[in-house]
Amino acid sequence: MLKFLGALDLPDATVYLDDADDLLGYVLPKNVVLRRNASGKAVFQLLKYRTPKPLPNGEFGAALLSMDVELSLTKDQENIVRKQLAAFVTARRGPGAPAVTPEQMALAKPPVSKASVTMDILAGSGQLVQKVNHAGTPSMYGNCVVAISAELTQFGAAVFEEAMNGMGSGGVRVVYSLHFIGRVPPLTVTGTWNASKFYSFVQEVDFEERFWAEDDFSEQISEIFVNSDSRRIHSDPGTLETSDPEVSKLLTTLESAVAQQLDDAVKRNLLEAIPPESRDLSKVRDEDFENIRREVTTHKIADVSIGISRDQVFGIDVEPQGNMASLVSQGFDWSEYAREVDANPAFFRRLNLRVRVNADFARLSIFSVDVTIDYPPHTAAHGVETFVFRTADDVARFSAFTDGGSTAFTYQYVVNYVGESRRFLSDPDTVDTTELTLNIDELGLWLVDIEVGDMNFEQVSRAVLTLEHPPVDGVTPPVARFQIDQHTTRLTVRELLLAPVQPYGGSVKYFMKDGREFVRKLEGLTGTRYFVDDPFSGNREVRVRTRGDFERDVETIFLELAYDDPINNYRQTMSFALSKDKRFLDWRFPVIDERAGNITYQAVTVFRRDGDDDDTGERPLSGSLLVLGPVSDTLTVTVFPDLVDWTAFKLVRLTLHYTDPEHQIDDTESFVFRKGDAEKTYERFIRDRNKKRYAWTAHFFPVDGGRPKPVTGEGTDEALILTDSV
Repeated sequence: MLKFLGALDLPDATVYLDDADDLLGYVLPKNVVLRRNASGKAVFQLLKYRTPKPLPNGEFGAALLSMDVELSLTKDQENIVRKQLAAFVTARRGPGAPAVTPEQMALAKPPVSKASVTMDILAGSGQLVQKVNHAGTPSMYGNCVVAISAELTQFGAAVFEEAMNGMGSGGVRVVYSLHFIGRVPPLTVTGTWNASKFYSFVQEVDFEERFWAEDDFSEQISEIFVNSDSRRIHSDPGTLETSDPEVSKLLTTLESAVAQQLDDAVKRNLLEAIPPESRDLSKVRDEDFENIRREVTTHKIADVSIGISRDQVFGIDVEPQGNMASLVSQGFDWSEYAREVDANPAFFRRLNLRVRVNADFARLSIFSVDVTIDYPPHTAAHGVETFVFRTADDVARFSAFTDGGSTAFTYQYVVNYVGESRRFLSDPDTVDTTELTLNIDELGLWLVDIEVGDMNFEQVSRAVLTLEHPPVDGVTPPVARFQIDQHTTRLTVRELLLAPVQPYGGSVKYFMKDGREFVRKLEGLTGTRYFVDDPFSGNREVRVRTRGDFERDVETIFLELAYDDPINNYRQTMSFALSKDKRFLDWRFPVIDERAGNITYQAVTVFRRDGDDDDTGERPLSGSLLVLGPVSDTLTVTVFPDLVDWTAFKLVRLTLHYTDPEHQIDDTESFVFRKGDAEKTYERFIRDRNKKRYAWTAHFFPVDGGRPKPVTGEGTDEALILTDSV
């Protein structure tokens, strides 16, 4: 039988020896690992899936995890334990004893008689784990296998995959609570608990009733409560040396086991509290007693004793636990154990269609709309289905299995009108949707509600609205024409087309009180409502931006803008002056028709240096952005007199000449240099950035008053160094 003294605590396991056969060891592993099946594969699987509809937590996916974990050693670990245990037994047998080989050692599991297990995945986070299932009790034999299943959220699936597919801990924590028995060495451990509750109550009452004087009443009460309890754990190592770490460790283990059993027994033997005695004497007095003595004594005693003595078979509790290593760390290939699942397989897919008719049946004089749904996988066995609608609140639902095919279906509908023998039969149409709504425009009726919008009748005398629908099957529907004035509120177009409504057009002609007439063309109108607004309800805008150097080159840009609408004899003009203080502007003006009319502009640019100007002439503007001003650059030439021989010359006169005939530029500037003068700069704004060539002439005046020496040249260098040898 397993004996508690002399256990070998190794890195991977705790090994207890047998009390009769020292070649037999009981191994309690410290590792929590995945169970391997007969072929050496891990009992583990993770299934990730996506759902066509959201789950109760709002997510569109999750993962199912199933695995078996156990307390077990790998083959390599078991070999190491055998070697260490063989060496330990050889040492215990003493000098001269034959060495024990690892092959001689027999390994068994401690005889577990009671067990439980707790575990969590990803720290039990509710954001990552939805549910964990396990029996709460491992197998009571072998490696204490625990079968686990769990449902992870879509975020938990990603985190768990990273943990299990990496190195180190795999995000699974397991705690075992095992109880197994063994034989106690020659020592004694006892635990005792004694409790008592004592209660004493004495009550003396004396009643004296007198006819000739007042009655007397006296009462004496004595009440005593006594509670006591004691708890004691005592250990006697007998002949064992307490200085031996193994003995000390065993005593601690046995004392803990006795204390636990003692606490469990105490809970079962706790004494109930003694209630106090009632002082009510009314029932006794009813029998006309005058002198009363009541005495009550209660004494409760409880004793519990737990003991372990020499060679006794006794059970202890251990709690091996650990964070299980990742799948990869245990030597498995992640790709073999994780799969992605289609949670919406073709076999179960359905077409779930909802059909509605968006129309006011009573107002439009529609008797019914009959909609026929033809879905081939369903029609082959059940035929087409027809749904009848008589109000806008009617909703029809069509549902059928797709048999792995497309969800596209064909629909056709018939519109029956009140008081009308004709009916509208639509063309078949194939669509792929789950919501089919038939709107007013599809019901064979041209319906337009006309209302007066933002109309200024102080300027407008009246208006004539004309609406025209395109021909239907070669027949043009009647033209709708209405007179609109300040008394008009609402008008209606209602024509039976027996075909879907197409975009329609027309015109609005305004008669102004000042005698003018404006016409607004209408094109591409859709919908069932049209508002007749003021003739100037539209707007056009011109955004003017400038470029160029307004500090040194451009003085002012004078701009003339004009808008002309010859159809309506309507014109708008505006003049602006742009300068360095006003570089941009926006011109917004009302128009009769936003799609009609043309904008023209004319700009005159005045330059600072020579007072020259540039006139664009009248030009059309396409779009709404107008950019004005020259695209200019700067010619900068710095003249350095450092190399002039001032012992031979008393001064130098330099003349620079720049020309650009295309832009009418002819500029000349002169500089005079004397001994000690610093460099001087010539700067000129040019209209063509590719034209930077200039000419120069330098006259060197000798100190002796002779004739000046001229030197000429040209170039594009922005640094000009003066020397008489140039």
